[in-house]
Amino acid sequence: MEGHSKMRTIRKSLYHRFAALLLLSLLFTPIAIFGTGMNDTVEYHTANIKPDLAQALSTMESSSYISVIVEFSDTLLADQMAERIQLSGLKSVHIKYAFHLIPMISLSIRVDEINELAKLAFIEEIHLNQKRQLIENSEPPENYVLAENGNGYVHFDSILCADQLWAEGVNGTGVTIAVLDSGVWGEHPDLQDRLIGFKDLIKGQDDMNPVNGIDAYDDNGHGTACAWNAVGDGTASGGILKGIAPGADLLAIKVLDYAGAGEDDVIAQGIEFAIEQNVDVISLSLGGEWLESTFLVEASVGEIENAISAGISVAVAAGNSGPAALTINSPGVAEKAVTVGASYGDSGVVAFSSVGPVLRTVTDPLGYTAKPDVVAPGYQIVSGRGNNVNPDEYPTYNSSQFGSSYTRWSGTSASTPLVAGMIALLMQKHLALAPIEAKVALMSSATDLNVDPMIQGWGLANVSRASQFLNSTSRDITLMTPRSIPTLPWSKQVLIVGDDRPPQNVTIISTQSVGLVDITISGNASQFLDTNIDQIWVSTGYSYFGIELKLPENTPLSSAGVYTGQLNLNQSSSIIASIDIRYSITLFGGRLMVDMEHHSSGVGGDIDDPSYYGYFTEYLRERGMVVSEFGDAEDLRRSYIDFNTISSADVFMIMDTETSYYQSEVSALHTFVENGGTLLVFSEFYNQVTGEASFAFDDYNAILEPFGIQCEERTIGAGLNNSGIIYGADYGGFVENDPLMNGVNNLYVLQGSTLHVNPEVSNATGLFWEDAGRTHAIVATAEYGRGRVFVISDGSTLYDDVLYDAINAGADNLRLLRNLATAIIPEAPRIFDVELNVGEFGQDANVTAYIFDEDLEDVTISVIGPRGENLTGTILEELGYKFSTTFIFNGGGFFSVQVRATDSLGNVRFFQKTILIPVDAADDLVILTVIYVLLGVVGVGLGYVLLTRIRSRPKRPQRPIEPQRDEDEWELPPPTIE
Repeated sequence: MEGHSKMRTIRKSLYHRFAALLLLSLLFTPIAIFGTGMNDTVEYHTANIKPDLAQALSTMESSSYISVIVEFSDTLLADQMAERIQLSGLKSVHIKYAFHLIPMISLSIRVDEINELAKLAFIEEIHLNQKRQLIENSEPPENYVLAENGNGYVHFDSILCADQLWAEGVNGTGVTIAVLDSGVWGEHPDLQDRLIGFKDLIKGQDDMNPVNGIDAYDDNGHGTACAWNAVGDGTASGGILKGIAPGADLLAIKVLDYAGAGEDDVIAQGIEFAIEQNVDVISLSLGGEWLESTFLVEASVGEIENAISAGISVAVAAGNSGPAALTINSPGVAEKAVTVGASYGDSGVVAFSSVGPVLRTVTDPLGYTAKPDVVAPGYQIVSGRGNNVNPDEYPTYNSSQFGSSYTRWSGTSASTPLVAGMIALLMQKHLALAPIEAKVALMSSATDLNVDPMIQGWGLANVSRASQFLNSTSRDITLMTPRSIPTLPWSKQVLIVGDDRPPQNVTIISTQSVGLVDITISGNASQFLDTNIDQIWVSTGYSYFGIELKLPENTPLSSAGVYTGQLNLNQSSSIIASIDIRYSITLFGGRLMVDMEHHSSGVGGDIDDPSYYGYFTEYLRERGMVVSEFGDAEDLRRSYIDFNTISSADVFMIMDTETSYYQSEVSALHTFVENGGTLLVFSEFYNQVTGEASFAFDDYNAILEPFGIQCEERTIGAGLNNSGIIYGADYGGFVENDPLMNGVNNLYVLQGSTLHVNPEVSNATGLFWEDAGRTHAIVATAEYGRGRVFVISDGSTLYDDVLYDAINAGADNLRLLRNLATAIIPEAPRIFDVELNVGEFGQDANVTAYIFDEDLEDVTISVIGPRGENLTGTILEELGYKFSTTFIFNGGGFFSVQVRATDSLGNVRFFQKTILIPVDAADDLVILTVIYVLLGVVGVGLGYVLLTRIRSRPKRPQRPIEPQRDEDEWELPPPTIE
């Protein structure tokens, strides 16, 4: 089986059968007439122009200027690269910066000269100069001023155990940290004695002479907060509040403008400047979307590699794009850098922290690679506050005691300079400490927070323990990462059928040359887990091998259970390094299908990926339930809900809907529930102030009408600054005694509408009420036919980041999610998949159904052929879950497959699907002839439409001559920041 959503596999050897199917699909596929873009006459086909640049060029006028980075085929000096460009004869080129350490040059050029630049013999590749930017603080401002007087706040120095090294006299003295950001306010009391230099690469100003003090500024505030976390000496607080390395020196390099944005070439230039200044540590709390095609030539990543090769440790923020997997920002994807996520104190990882793995399909190392490396506090931490900052972004902390010197903020931006400061402490105590030694010491000694390694890396950094680890190992350290197997984006729960998961890289990081080692797996985990090689040569640095978890197609039910062990690197009788393995093989427990079709896409679109509610899906996986998607809002082909298309689902979920449902789709959902399906609906927001409902409010009520539940035109949630509000038993509400409400007393609601419940219809019941009088429900349920309906009044209740807010506020959203995951487990038999396998004409074809139930009693399979004939044969059973029937294949057409499964309690599961088998050209000549005739009709119609469009096209008006655009006018939309 190829996956959860695939129903059947069709095997045909005759080419004309596939050709017939292709023609048929063309006949019924909507044909779009595409208009031309701005560059009608320019084709960017040169191999040297990379896809990111080509895409940007396709939307631009030929007279526009664009900022690019050019990579040379030969290693040349900076002056030599600039000279070659200047002698090329290109008139519009303006050289911005020629790099000294990498064979690249950044420049701006008119769009109509890009092709000529790409044709120059000495040019290797040309890329778009990517934007990098600071990510906005992820929490509502009012959360930052909690504990205004400082009571209850635990500073990060004790969490990271920096205070233990301070007690030894280790504070970073003699170590220089370069913070590349939006600058720094040089007159901050905690920074003015730490600052040894300031370089502004945005405005071209600097002060690198510390004799008379450094004149430095920060027109954003982000850079000051980051720099303080690394080296703030606590002067303004009387030593109460300090950065991690209060004795270290600070070199502030401004690479981001007042809005927190900067181009990648400027960031790379800043890294190069830091290298030339012989700094010891670089901190980068910035980033943006990573485009893999640019990885090898992305200037900032290349310069990070150079810095590490020069003996400089580099800490980079993972990003604030979580909780979805595969969201590590660039340059945080740099393999040898220390990539830092954000923890919630010492108790967990904040939901916004970007999550690995990093997937490379073009560049080395190919495959899924573990990131981040460690986490550090990044939620509502106290830092230095710049002057003239936005008070909403950087509110004053404990002003009664410390004035305006401190603020409180969140983000992986805040976490990253903490790790840079920790490295500075280690470098002071352990002289000549190499970047790889600092990295593996922090990873190996980190505290496991018991979350997935792609979320926490190796866990919460502990600098005191890292120092002890360096002493005890004499710096000879070899580790494998990730910390455990398996990891995201897959679960540790493995289905006994159809659980396709590709191989994953294991990275060996070693400070020493170990030599040839054996790769072994101990414990019963070795039964289904395998590596692509048995031995590997481990040298100083990084090496990789693959590991894969895979079940055979006919895995027996007896294989269900827990599998544990260790992945080891063995040399002789010694274990060089090991990581834990733990996974569970479970029976298929059902399928939750999420409606993705009725979301909006494009500019302003709002598509909610199921990875946003990872906790909920993981609870489902623990019970064997899988999540699949119905439709794709970004696909031009419309998917329509009918009973056939959703019959493979046990649970259908609707949330955050922006487009309307057809009446036929509404009816199909009613039929789905009536036949035993479960429907989850997360209602939408109603704004009583404007009198407007968000999204498909009326459609929700049309769907819910037969179930006795309606969304009211009444606001719930929507607190100040887009925060939520708590409702429940402790806030004047009422909670019914029901298994779904077990342990649920209060709920945090972000934005929603209350529910009206009519108990006279479908046994509709309100379970959680806003008011003690039980007039406005927040959670309700109903029964309809053989199915059930669950309605929750806030569409974002499931989201991981909302769960963090709820936990922080003392609400029980997480408990509700656990209860819901249990409540929707189907009681009827679960049909994982139905496959139709077709051989040659006149040979056997078979239908196979994979059905799971602890007390399955009866299975019937019905196959109706294209001419209405019943083709069902004898049903055979294998393995306790595999049921099949065979018939003779005598021609193509539409086949109707119906499966009915019944258990001993009388629960019934019904599945049906109509499948089109490609028409055989020899045996169905009449049908094929009709197809060709229809295609001819379509072709004639298209020709007429095109001819009409050409004749009716108005003449293009002559454009007035426009002044030449400034090189910075065109900008790539800024990516997210740390």
